[in-house]
Amino acid sequence: MVLRRRGPVLGLVLLLAGCFTSGEKASVVQQPKTPAVRTISSFSEALRCMDQLMWSHGKRDIYITSNGLPDATGRVAGGTKEMLITAVSRMSEASGAFRFVDFEPALDDVNALYWMIGVQPNFRAPSYYIRGAITQLDDNVVSEAAGAGISVPNLDLGFSADQVISLVTVDLNIGELVTRQIIPGMSASNTLAVVSSGKGADAGAVIGKAGLSFNVSLNKSEGLHQAVRTLVELSTIEVLGKLTRTPYWQCLGIDQTNPAYLAEARSWFDTMEPTQRVSFVQRVLSSEGYFDGTVNGQLDERTRNAVSRWQADHDLIATGRIDFDTYQRMMAKDSGQKASPGRVQSVSNAGGEGLPRPAPTPAGAGPDLVLSSDRGPTPRYRAGEALVVRVQPTSDGFVYCYYKDANGTVARIYPNRFQPDAFVEANRQVEIPPGVQKPFNLRMDRPGADEAVACVVSRDEIGVRIPDQYKREDLQPIPGAALSDVVNAFGSAKGGEGTRTRQLNVKVLPGTVAGGG
Repeated sequence: MVLRRRGPVLGLVLLLAGCFTSGEKASVVQQPKTPAVRTISSFSEALRCMDQLMWSHGKRDIYITSNGLPDATGRVAGGTKEMLITAVSRMSEASGAFRFVDFEPALDDVNALYWMIGVQPNFRAPSYYIRGAITQLDDNVVSEAAGAGISVPNLDLGFSADQVISLVTVDLNIGELVTRQIIPGMSASNTLAVVSSGKGADAGAVIGKAGLSFNVSLNKSEGLHQAVRTLVELSTIEVLGKLTRTPYWQCLGIDQTNPAYLAEARSWFDTMEPTQRVSFVQRVLSSEGYFDGTVNGQLDERTRNAVSRWQADHDLIATGRIDFDTYQRMMAKDSGQKASPGRVQSVSNAGGEGLPRPAPTPAGAGPDLVLSSDRGPTPRYRAGEALVVRVQPTSDGFVYCYYKDANGTVARIYPNRFQPDAFVEANRQVEIPPGVQKPFNLRMDRPGADEAVACVVSRDEIGVRIPDQYKREDLQPIPGAALSDVVNAFGSAKGGEGTRTRQLNVKVLPGTVAGGG
């Protein structure tokens, strides 16, 4: 009985031993010679520079998307969307400037987007989308050729050399997702010329930009795909720099006085609202220790004095006025460079101004807040469309929000009869008006007008201490009051020293009413 059990087991063991010992051991003929390495392009340093630039200029949480960059030539098959996402990610690692929403912005998807906003409370709709393509590929164009030969009886000798150029072009544009309108002036078109020599293993690549040349290191064996990545990164730096109105040319090693970029900076300055200019200057002055007041966009005496001191220290005429020379010099200094991570920095929207950037609140300091909208930090609407305000305090506090319409009429929109509690817990986002079925609407009514929302947050319930003239029913006009009057009333009230105010500027686009012909 015992032997019958051991016999089969022993045979099995011997059989397995034969399997393991009888065959020849296979030797490794060849191992991979090229180890995997991280992709480092000619603009990797520029992307890191952009990350720092975005942080120092207070750019944060700008939601964008793209459906990729198709190859219009049909000859370069590459993952251009992933190249674009990687570029955006690298310039947002520390700053958090951009949030890429993986959402295909086709027409049907825009309809689905509104559905997702209603059913997914954590879904953030992108404000902008990047579109573009590989628009040009001229391959193997012989630019130079030379040859010589000699023939004698019984001997033929010959020599030839040539240079071959391949041209690749990438075009990028930025559009507003909701309106599907391409924003004028926020485009990039860059061409890379790959020069290959018939007698060498390497290829040189050159990009022409604003009268300058960028020399790009490129190996022949990499083909055109690395060239496309290089163009995608350069074009992304350019269009997102234009979107955020940051001096992106600094990260490309281009001098501040280059005529092309000097003209671009001048255009930004001329098209900024006066309050945007003042807010920008106040943030720079605050980061460099010249100004310790509230960034409110008001050119008051305190701000003028700070501007004068800054101008005198930087070899400018101390006028106290915000002119282009002051604006340009402040941009050139990488505003915020003296600040360190963790301090409160201001966040600008794509137009150059806007939201606060909250940081961890120091012990004993009052709460701060983030003020945004259902269309991001730089909302634009057509007449007839409704605004949804989003406010989020950094720590527990009492929040009060006021809305100024196109006529300058001011009304309290939070707290309101549908949201009666002014107290909001830390990091809880409140939507005004609330819910999917809105109990009231903040509807835009005048094309081309500028409207605004200002929110105040404090540790104590300051709203009960402001003057009675500002204590009106919710959603009702406050007679004779400007938005700044109401905001200043909170700061002037007893215990109002620790209040924080943030303002969201709303642009109503010119043109026909939404839904009209």
